[in-house]
Amino acid sequence: MPLTRLALTASLVLALTACGGGGLGSVLGPNPINNVQCNPGTQVQLANPLPGQTGVSTNTSQITIVANGSNNFLYNSYSQWNVTLVPQYGGGPPIQGGPLSLVPDPNGPHPFSSDFYYNSNVGSLPSGVTWDVQLSEQFGNCLPVPLNTFST
Repeated sequence: MPLTRLALTASLVLALTACGGGGLGSVLGPNPINNVQCNPGTQVQLANPLPGQTGVSTNTSQITIVANGSNNFLYNSYSQWNVTLVPQYGGGPPIQGGPLSLVPDPNGPHPFSSDFYYNSNVGSLPSGVTWDVQLSEQFGNCLPVPLNTFST
């Protein structure tokens, strides 16, 4: 009987590592290496909603960020990044937005000498929640970059 359990356990571990692309951490959730923050290679901030904005419509379906320049890792890999909204004070589960897309935003804030804007689709949001906005690398083993907050 112990040999059967050993074989079953080995098979389970093998199956999980094969599906996980290199380790159990991939199967069981994010496994940041040494708690290192993701590095987009440039300065990034929340653009729309504005940082700290309150009363944001629950129909807001896109979050826009602005980054400094195009000669950086984020610009070269933006479709592999997304925005994650984390509710403060137990306001429900986090909302992971879709992959970033490069967009024009001539009326957006211009904090940098060379502004590049990216959208992440998040769908409608519940009201009365303060959201921590984070920039996440979809397939990275790193901690998301905190950007700022807004409230619905």
